[in-house]
Amino acid sequence: MILIRSLLVFGTLASLTQIVDAGVRGALVLKKGRHSSMDYNPGSLNKDSIFQQGETRDFLQFLRRIAYDHRQVPEHQDGGPVEVKVSIVVSNVRSVSEVTMDYSLELFYRESWRDPRLQYKPKLFKNKSYSNFLWHPDTFVPNAIASKNPRKQSITHRSLLRLSHEGDILYSRRLSLLASCSMDLTLFPFDVQLCKLGIESYGYTADKVMYKWSHGAREALKLHPISLPDFQITEAYVTSHMESYATGDYSRLYVCFVFSRAAGFCFLQLIIPSTAVVITSWVSLWMENETSFQDMISIILTITFLLFSYNEVMPRVSYLKAMDVYLGTCFCIVFCSLIKLALVKYMRQRLRIARDTSIVAGMAPLLKLATHSVGRPVSPLREYNTKQRSKSSLSNGSSQFTAIQIESGKNGGPMPVPLAFSEKKRNVQFTPQFMHRFHWITQMMFFFGFVIFCLFYFLVYPNIHSQVVDKDCDRLQAEWFADLNLNKKK
Repeated sequence: MILIRSLLVFGTLASLTQIVDAGVRGALVLKKGRHSSMDYNPGSLNKDSIFQQGETRDFLQFLRRIAYDHRQVPEHQDGGPVEVKVSIVVSNVRSVSEVTMDYSLELFYRESWRDPRLQYKPKLFKNKSYSNFLWHPDTFVPNAIASKNPRKQSITHRSLLRLSHEGDILYSRRLSLLASCSMDLTLFPFDVQLCKLGIESYGYTADKVMYKWSHGAREALKLHPISLPDFQITEAYVTSHMESYATGDYSRLYVCFVFSRAAGFCFLQLIIPSTAVVITSWVSLWMENETSFQDMISIILTITFLLFSYNEVMPRVSYLKAMDVYLGTCFCIVFCSLIKLALVKYMRQRLRIARDTSIVAGMAPLLKLATHSVGRPVSPLREYNTKQRSKSSLSNGSSQFTAIQIESGKNGGPMPVPLAFSEKKRNVQFTPQFMHRFHWITQMMFFFGFVIFCLFYFLVYPNIHSQVVDKDCDRLQAEWFADLNLNKKK
């Protein structure tokens, strides 16, 4: 039994030893396989792959060998300033606001220059893109209010720098800018606005860096199809100027956009409602009811609310705009219609009072005779004297008053009653014919006056072509005009 147990123990130990040896061998084989996969295999690599793997290292060694300093401005061959050639591709113009007087756009900004220090053999490097190691101009936009780059999660690069073997460098950036634009709203909503975008160096004067527009294969300005809700781009061109500051003269480039306003929104929201209010005020004048005056007050409040709502969305300027002229004229016509309605009501009231007075005056002699007959009897001699006095007064042609002695109920004394009115009180009389003529003439004056004003307004104002004076965007000095056929076809 002891021998059998010893044999079983030795067998178990032998099997465990074999398992451990197998595990160690497997681990060694796996480790060897990993090392073999990572080993250098000269047959699997070529010359191009070697250049690509060592590109950054070799380029940095090249910069160290030529003692390159990215803080130093490249020297021109003739000893002049470095020429930075600029080209812009405008991908979109998102909005143009007359309230804040600015506009936002998205563009691809490209600038190229030559650095003689970076000349190398063409077979030495490939796919150079080292924006952190090379010099590039400190370009900025003077009239930019805000700027932002695309998000980091975007699949497109925010910046790109390429180097050729001759030392030519191309630097490209995708920008989103909000730029200021001073606007003249005198002809609003038939105005044309000129907005510009300036480009210059912040620290390098013109004797160090000179900006110029690109020519040749790379166009200076190019516009993608752009659609705006309330504007249309009619022209886009570029100019160049020299700006003088206290620190020196700087080279500046300008991109000029000419925006023509589409007046459809103003027609739908302002012109048509105000015209409808004017016509409604005329209808209220022809209505013969008691609530016409209250209706006119409501119309006045309506056009006042329209004026307030219009002024809330417009900038606070001190001059008069074309839309202010139209809305002010509509307000004046409605207000004059209210005054006319008040006059018509006053004349109708006077006519009614005069009619009632004439009826009472016609019935006065009958009332007097009835009162005289009901009173005490008059002697024949007194009646004869009264008739003689009345005849004598008529024969003299005087317009004096003749009194009939009528005994009063209380005192019993005589009371003089007028039989004729003075001629001065008969000068102002309101007759139905006069009222009808006044109403018809004033209504035709309102109608034809408003029609003539509308013809003058819509024939003159849209055809006024005001020249926007801006020395920075002089059209005669433009170096390049962008092709806008794409925008017209869209």
